[in-house]
Amino acid sequence: MTRRATLTFASSLLQQAARFIVGFTVTPIVVRGLGAELYGVWVMLQQTAGYLGLSDLRPMATLKFTLAVRQHLEDEEEKRRQVGAAMVVWAVTLPLLLAIGALAVWAAPSFIHIAPWFIWPVRLAMGLLVLSIALDRGLSLPGNVLRGVNLDYKAMGLSAATILLGGALTGLAVWAGWGLPGVAGASVVGILISSCVRYLVARHVVPWFGIAWPLRRELADFFRLSAWLFFSGLGALLLMASDFLVVGWVLGPKAAAVYAITGTVLRMSIGPLEQLLSSGGPGIAGLCGKCEWDRVGKVRLEMHLAAVAAMTVVGVGVLTLNQPFLSLWVGEGFYGGHLLNFLLVVIALESLIFRVDGVIVDSMLEFRSRTFISIACGAVSLLLGGWLASVWGLPGMALGILLGRLGALVSFPFIIAKKGIPVVSYLRSMIRPYLVIAIILAICFFFSSWFPVQTWLSLIFSGILLSLLSAGFIWLVGLSRNQRDMLMKHLATLIPRLNGCVKA
Repeated sequence: MTRRATLTFASSLLQQAARFIVGFTVTPIVVRGLGAELYGVWVMLQQTAGYLGLSDLRPMATLKFTLAVRQHLEDEEEKRRQVGAAMVVWAVTLPLLLAIGALAVWAAPSFIHIAPWFIWPVRLAMGLLVLSIALDRGLSLPGNVLRGVNLDYKAMGLSAATILLGGALTGLAVWAGWGLPGVAGASVVGILISSCVRYLVARHVVPWFGIAWPLRRELADFFRLSAWLFFSGLGALLLMASDFLVVGWVLGPKAAAVYAITGTVLRMSIGPLEQLLSSGGPGIAGLCGKCEWDRVGKVRLEMHLAAVAAMTVVGVGVLTLNQPFLSLWVGEGFYGGHLLNFLLVVIALESLIFRVDGVIVDSMLEFRSRTFISIACGAVSLLLGGWLASVWGLPGMALGILLGRLGALVSFPFIIAKKGIPVVSYLRSMIRPYLVIAIILAICFFFSSWFPVQTWLSLIFSGILLSLLSAGFIWLVGLSRNQRDMLMKHLATLIPRLNGCVKA
């Protein structure tokens, strides 16, 4: 299980490196090619597409979980019936997705306030995004089969290559002057290429890969899980991926662009960390399927310690260097201020902890509990964020998101505790790391204007120096000796496997 998690992480790391390269090189091209207003429209359209993607009840994502908890079973025909159940649910819900997508295309100008001459480009871009969602939901089946059986790493090099190709297509579309529709069209081509790659890999490495007609009982169970996963996904969108829409609605697309770009470095940095923390998801699901709760608790603690340590390094860098980085990267006028920057760093820490506990809650198939909590906390965060944004601007939106997510962070440990993973012992182990990272981030916030970096060379040098200092401090002061020994022992088993993966 550790070996597969290590290989999955290596695959995820390679893909995230590709996404980082694409984001670093293509984002300035898109921002300058579209302009602040249209870039704000683009990030709003992307979050709208996230809601449209829920229209099919997410059967392929459900398939990933049902296969993960059955990976220790030998019944290959049952696994094919699970694939068949996913296809049935997708076929039934596809017309609904297309109907809602058509409504979104028509209504896009009503919730994205834009000049009249941009209405049809926005509608065309929305239409292409609807097409990309419809394709992705059906063609993502092979990829979710690979993730469910913990073999997604088999496509690591090809997956990274398709990400780079998709970024190149996006940059080419902007360079050619195709605007928003060109950027959206590039996503369609990217999905087609990525899906074909994963299909070929799944056919090659999964011996039982195929489709069988599900039993009535299996189809009913699968549909019920899909329904709960749909509502869970809705809650996740409300909680994690609706802030651009609310900012754009309340303050306009330009404000959404500033809000999005201020947090770009965080999103590019947090992506690999989230992939690292999620790479063991299928293995954790296997442990949950075998009811090995003590091991789940130990893995959870390790993941939380790794999240806090990594976020210390990222947070220090972003708090001190984000403003000069954005000035060098995309130009002046896209930094939302030190307070917004600080709040976004705290939100990123929340996101990592949320991701860890979310992986475990999903592996327990506790979709119902997660759904109620996510929807309630997500609604609170958006309503509160929208109101605070109208009063205090962009920092108000971030503060609302931060406060809304606290409810989920407090609730998830109690769901996990139902399986015998106590809350008190977890808090006792984590109070020191949380206290140290709070002190470090507070110091960096108050001294964030003391770093007058003006060149790329000085930015890189400052980033390396701050990373080494913050990593050393959180390692020596933030973690106890037992925690350091635990992480080092686990790291000692991972490094040889990573080296073996690289050689292979």
